[in-house]
Amino acid sequence: MTEDNKIVKHCKLCLMTNQKPFSINETKNQSTNQKKTTLSFDENGNCIACQNKIFKKGINWKERDKELRDVCDKYRSNDKNYDCIVSGSGGKDSMFQAHILKYKYKMNPLTITYSPILKTNIGVENLTNWINVGGFDNYTFSANGKVLSILTRESFKNLLHPSQPFKIGIKTFAAKMAKKFDINLVFYGEEYSDYGSAKMLPDAHYPVEWLINDEDVNNIYIGGSQVKEIKKKYNFLTDQDFIPYKPLISKDLVNFDLNVLFLGYFLKWDPQEVYYYASNNSGFVPDDYKSDGSYGRYSSIDDKMEYLHFYCHYIKFGIGRCRLDASQEIRNGHITREEGVNLCKKYEGEFPKRYANDCFKFMGYTHDEAIKIIDKFRPEHLWMKKNNKWIRKQEIF
Repeated sequence: MTEDNKIVKHCKLCLMTNQKPFSINETKNQSTNQKKTTLSFDENGNCIACQNKIFKKGINWKERDKELRDVCDKYRSNDKNYDCIVSGSGGKDSMFQAHILKYKYKMNPLTITYSPILKTNIGVENLTNWINVGGFDNYTFSANGKVLSILTRESFKNLLHPSQPFKIGIKTFAAKMAKKFDINLVFYGEEYSDYGSAKMLPDAHYPVEWLINDEDVNNIYIGGSQVKEIKKKYNFLTDQDFIPYKPLISKDLVNFDLNVLFLGYFLKWDPQEVYYYASNNSGFVPDDYKSDGSYGRYSSIDDKMEYLHFYCHYIKFGIGRCRLDASQEIRNGHITREEGVNLCKKYEGEFPKRYANDCFKFMGYTHDEAIKIIDKFRPEHLWMKKNNKWIRKQEIF
C-alpha cells in the first residue's frame, strides 16, 4: 500500500474505492507488503468498472454476437467431440455460459469443476442440477484435502487470503484440461474489468501471463511462502502434493493453440439476468438465506470459505461483499447509489457466523486464534480500536 492509497478515494458512480487491488498471478504473490496495482479513477472520478460499463453502452452487440459465432465456427468440432471448455461449480455464471453455448451457439462444451474448499449443501445441489437439468458432461477434480488444509491455513495466516490455494488451482485447471483433451477453446464469464479487478482488455482474450509462471514448482509462492519453504515446515509434503497448484509454463503452450476467452466480451452481461436464465434453464437454486455480509442469495454460495474470504477482504481493504454486490447492481441500473449506501450501512462487514467456525476448524484454528490473526491485518489507515471495539477511521461513503 502506497502513501497515496492511505487516503480512501471513492468512485462517484458506484461504491468502489482505491483500496481494491487488481488481480494478479497468485503464484507470484509474495506478501501483503508487495506493491500491487489498485483501482484507479478517470478525471471524472469514475472507477475502471464504471468506465467499462459506460464504454459498453456504445457497443454494437449484434456485431459482437457475429464475432462469437465466427469464433464458434472456427473451433466447432467436426468429429462430434467436445469443442470448448466451461469451468465452474454449478453457479449461475457457469450454468449460463454452458447452456447458451450449447443450445444457442450449437457448441459441445465439456464442463469441468475444480471442487470448492468446503462445499455447501446448496452448492452440491446446484452442481447436480447443472449436470442433470442443464444437461452436460462434467469432470470434477478434488484436491488432496490434507494438503489443501495446510495451504489454506498458511494463506490465512500469512496473507489473510484463505481462498488463495483454491484460486491458484482453479485458475489453470481449465487450461490444463484443455491441453489434456486437445480442446483449443476455453470460455470464462465476465471480464475482470467489469468489477474493477483489472484494466480493460483490448479484446476477448484472457492474458496468458495470468496463467504462466516459468519458475520451478519449488520457487512458486503459495500463501506468501515458496513451496520449498512450505515443504521444510511440513516435511511430509512432496513435490507430487503440489501438482494441482502448479501453474502452466511457457513450453506447455508450444504447439498448442490455446484460446481462453471471456464470454462477457461478446454478450451483454447482467448478473441478475444471468441468474434468471440459469434458474429457468439449468435448475439453479438460490440459497435459503441471505449471504453474511450482504443482501443477496445467489452469488458465490457454493463454498463456505468464500464467506470468510469476503470478510477478510473487508478487513484488509475496507471493501466487503455488500459493497461489491451493490456496486455491481448500481452499474447495471438495478439500484441507485443511495440505495447501495443504505444496504452497505446495514450489511457491510457482518461477521460470517454461518460458516466461520467450519472454516477455522478446517484450517486447524480455534475461533479465538483465528480472530487474533484477522485483527493483525487491519490497516492502521482504515481501523482503530476504541473501547475494545474496532472502528472504521475513514468512512466508506
